[in-house]
Amino acid sequence: MSAFTERIDADLIAARRRRDDLAVRTLGLLKSELVTAAKEPGAGVLDEEAAMRVVRRELKRRQEAAEAFAAAGREESARSERKEGELLSAYLPAEMDEAELEREVRAVVTQLGATSPRDMGSVMKAARERLAGKAEQGRIAAIARRLLAG
Repeated sequence: MSAFTERIDADLIAARRRRDDLAVRTLGLLKSELVTAAKEPGAGVLDEEAAMRVVRRELKRRQEAAEAFAAAGREESARSERKEGELLSAYLPAEMDEAELEREVRAVVTQLGATSPRDMGSVMKAARERLAGKAEQGRIAAIARRLLAG
């Protein structure tokens, strides 16, 4: 069991003790998703990076659900999903700001000598390795695309 999953377990126990239904429900679902991810073929014990991917996936689900509920006029449900998202966000490291992220992606582009959109795959692979857990892939791709477009 990784330090991250131990932290989730400890926080879940603390939430149960203080009778925080929202935290118990959210952390319980997160723990379930982490266990499921660990049972996938070849996964074994989840490392920190794999666990963060699970948290990001769950956060994205909450954000999409909140938007859907808000669009349907179900503001109370949307508010609940947003609160769950805020709770999950606390488990993610702070993301890089836009200027810092652009500097890092620019460094990858320069290092690889990438000059055109055809180099996008190699830039993304190197950038993912360099920026793992520090920024969403969508943000990295948008910056890389802009830099490679000219």
